[in-house]
Amino acid sequence: MKFFTSATIGAVSAVALMGAATVANAAELNAQEKALIEGAKAEGEVTIINPLFSDRTGTRMAAAFKERYGLGDKFKFNNLRKGTGATVAQVRQEIQAGKFTVDVILVSAPGFFDAAQKRGAFLELDSGYWKDSSGLVESAGQYSSYPHVVTPLAYTFQPVWNASCPGMENFNVTSYADAIKASLKGKTISSDITKSFTYTNTVIALGEASAVDFGEFWPALKTTDPIVEFRTEPKMQMLISCQRPFDMWNLSGRVYQNVLKAPDLKDKIKIGSYEEGQVLLGNQTAVLKGSKNPNAGKLLVEFLLSKEGSDLFVEGEAIYSLREGYTPPAATAPYLLDLSTVKLIGMKDWVGAQAQFKDVREQWQENFR
Repeated sequence: MKFFTSATIGAVSAVALMGAATVANAAELNAQEKALIEGAKAEGEVTIINPLFSDRTGTRMAAAFKERYGLGDKFKFNNLRKGTGATVAQVRQEIQAGKFTVDVILVSAPGFFDAAQKRGAFLELDSGYWKDSSGLVESAGQYSSYPHVVTPLAYTFQPVWNASCPGMENFNVTSYADAIKASLKGKTISSDITKSFTYTNTVIALGEASAVDFGEFWPALKTTDPIVEFRTEPKMQMLISCQRPFDMWNLSGRVYQNVLKAPDLKDKIKIGSYEEGQVLLGNQTAVLKGSKNPNAGKLLVEFLLSKEGSDLFVEGEAIYSLREGYTPPAATAPYLLDLSTVKLIGMKDWVGAQAQFKDVREQWQENFR
């Protein structure tokens, strides 16, 4: 997998940091955006299903999306959030039934997107912004399949802990060996990989790179008596409350969101990384063929690929935009890795990895079910 620097990913504008949305005039919109606006207005709403965007991000994105394209206050922007597995399962069922409640899917699931594209499940995108991300997506070894599937963003799971909890004052994580120390007994969480495409792909990628032997790691983690949970937000709350002060796989963006709500957490919640490597998980997006709001769906994909859209989800989630030329600002820099100094782990075949899901998940279940 090729490396790219933090200077090219995950930035947010000062406008976005203040929670403001810019009114785009006609000169600022590309030809595709202009061609879709009237159709989107007539449709009157759009629904995106994803596992990532918080309520705060969804609310701010809705306001900016409507303002940028002059869609009016009555336009409905629906941010439907589920786990990665549940997101894919719902959309797969809707494709099979030919009945749709969502227009756009955003999730890290290359195998699903490849299979769905092959059966003609997605609309073609005539994107004016994809060129601003396609080079970085390719060099970062992420899956995309334009003109049907694009990849606007990525994240990586990192170790997170609460240094203010008993016994955690001098704790630190730089290796997977640190995540299974005897001192962590009764303090850990085992992420439920059976409900998450991204957890499962992380396991596969680490194993493929010979970075972690999960045949040994899972039994060792079991000796710490972990709680099993899969959503990042509930895990963060366990960590904040000291119920379980260490989580080996969470998102730095969840820390950021909680610090925004409670600034005193800034010096308590710590974020680490693994010397064995960080698996970068690109999130793909597509518009469903047969959806009720195809124009609004395509317009939303353009928005996610634009600078303004990127500003919103980077500021909201502290994740990585795959647009080239971004520089992380001071406000989000503490929550974003400098990927030029981190070992990045990719995967030889993101699509083919799905064939390993059953075996990988069974190995986890032997220890935690």
